[in-house]
Amino acid sequence: MSEPLWQPRGDSSARLLGAGFFLAGSGVLVWQILGTLRQAEEGAQTLTYSLALVVLGVMCVALGVLWLVRGLAGYTWVRSMQSDPGARRTLLIAGFVLATLTMALMRWHLSRLGYD
Repeated sequence: MSEPLWQPRGDSSARLLGAGFFLAGSGVLVWQILGTLRQAEEGAQTLTYSLALVVLGVMCVALGVLWLVRGLAGYTWVRSMQSDPGARRTLLIAGFVLATLTMALMRWHLSRLGYD
């Protein structure tokens, strides 16, 4: 497997990459959630949001937190997923749970505003 040019070489660079992923994912989530809430406040009949962007934002936040906490070990763990089905399964399940929780909280809040 060839190494990409942007691969972090130490804990500080892996944590910096994690901070970038965390901020980017948070920005996407805030953009989607605030956009949907703005539509609800304006009284729109139907609300539109992108489920794919919500899932992408959640995954970026999850990877960002992993890399912020574990540093280079977390980055190496993610890179080893190509040969470790257990690690892929763990990340997939964690992403699914986080995305489902995010969508459930969003739907709960929208139902409180009168949307079904």
